[in-house]
Amino acid sequence: MHLSITAATVAIAMQSLLAQTTTTIVVDRDSCLYQSTTGTLANGGGTVLFAGMTGQPARRRTLFHFDLANAIPAGSKILSAQLELNVLSSTVPATAVHLLTQDWSEGNTVAPGGQGSGGTAQAGDTTWLHTNYPTQFWNTPGGDFQASPSFTLNLTTGSTVSPPLPGLIANVQSWLDAPASNFGWILIGDEISPGSASRIRSRESTNASQRARLVVSYLTPGEVGTWGTGCPVGNSLMNLTASGTASGNAVIPFNYTSAPASSIGATFFAIGLNPAGVALYPSCSAYLPIGGVIVSGNAFVTDANGNGADSFLVPAGFPGFLISGQGAVIDGTANVFALSNATTLLTN
Repeated sequence: MHLSITAATVAIAMQSLLAQTTTTIVVDRDSCLYQSTTGTLANGGGTVLFAGMTGQPARRRTLFHFDLANAIPAGSKILSAQLELNVLSSTVPATAVHLLTQDWSEGNTVAPGGQGSGGTAQAGDTTWLHTNYPTQFWNTPGGDFQASPSFTLNLTTGSTVSPPLPGLIANVQSWLDAPASNFGWILIGDEISPGSASRIRSRESTNASQRARLVVSYLTPGEVGTWGTGCPVGNSLMNLTASGTASGNAVIPFNYTSAPASSIGATFFAIGLNPAGVALYPSCSAYLPIGGVIVSGNAFVTDANGNGADSFLVPAGFPGFLISGQGAVIDGTANVFALSNATTLLTN
């Protein structure tokens, strides 16, 4: 059975059901780089961060670091991640987010006034020239980071929540897999237009809810969970649940409810997950990675109440694979078929 994509609207939805865990990780270091030929400006202890070009004009860049290793068990697989910021003001919202390639020290300097001009750097601050003032330096003034951005944020005044972008998720997974490579992100805004710098609250904000945070959903080895929502079928949503432990040779039962009644369907599988989903038609999304390989599993039938059952045999000898499944059942509407939500499992 071939799934034809009729729409590409991305639904931004993070739903954590059953076994997977969703955790919030608050930023543990943040700072701002103030363009300076002497490297003597800092604001590591300030309450405001800047990304873009000030009215002087001078460039400003924001640094963030999140401690993944102490928040998520090693060997876990990241299903989805979203970055949440509190933005005081933003006139040019598009902000590139790059992986930093060198470690840095936050520092304690608090800049005076509105903090846009920086304060006099003290020992331990990060500056335009220094990773740790005054003795340790960036290889390149303005920070060392990967040339290509991992993703782009659109900063809007108030609470800014990123969608679960592939680059963001990949970065978080890489930090979990190799904690020694986690130097955090640098945010680079419009560095051409004077007065374009966005203003972001730092972790020193007195309101803890306004500090930058990552909201991450993950599976630990052997866990089984579900993701997203199924398509409307009458007044209900087609639903798939799975249970068990995803160890080699284990049989994971799949149970379908609220599917099209007295029909035939199949479960489809892929390695990986599209956490946002791709809308096939209104309120009906595919969560399998459409650009990858999708294979058909067993066919199954539904009874007069829309109930059906299937199963998945976990392959032996292949630990650490994230496998997602989603059911499609033929219905009698113009949509031709209905999809369930997805199931996810991490082989052990």
